[in-house]
Amino acid sequence: MRNYLHIFIKSGLVLFLIAYLTVLYTSDSAKNIPMEQIAQAMEQDSDITSLNKENRSDLKHYYQTDDRNIDGYFFYKAASPMAVEEICIMKANDSTQANALLENASAHLAGQKQIFEGYGTDQMALLNNAVVGKKGNYVYYMCGADAQNWHTTFLSMI
Repeated sequence: MRNYLHIFIKSGLVLFLIAYLTVLYTSDSAKNIPMEQIAQAMEQDSDITSLNKENRSDLKHYYQTDDRNIDGYFFYKAASPMAVEEICIMKANDSTQANALLENASAHLAGQKQIFEGYGTDQMALLNNAVVGKKGNYVYYMCGADAQNWHTTFLSMI
C-alpha cells in the first residue's frame, strides 16, 4: 500500500512538472501573422495614422536595426522632436534576434527618458507609461496616451 502511494505521488509530480513546463514554453509564443496584416489592423486607429509613418533610415536611427535583417516592421512617430508619441512593432527572424531588438527598444526608451527628464513633464508621464516588450518573435515599443489600447489590440492579433 505504501509503495503505491509513493508511485502515485511521483506520477503526480511528474505530470505537474510536464504541465508547468508546457505552460512556460508556450507563454512567449505568438502566431505567425504577416506584418502587412498587423499594419492594416493597427492603421484603423486614427491616433496612429495621425503620426508620421517612418522609413528604414529612421528604424536604423532609433532602433539600430536594418529592415533588411528583420522580417518586417511597423513604425509611426510624432513629427515634432518634442513629442514622444511613437509605435514600433518589429518582427524578428528568430528569438535571439528578438532579444537583441528588445534590448534596442529598451535602450531607446531609456534614452527618451534621459532626454526629457527634468523639463518635459507631459512627455515623462507618457514615457513612464510606455509599453516595451516581446511576444514570440515580435518586439514592440508603444508610447502615447493610447499605448495600452495599442498593446491590447496588437496582442489580440498574435
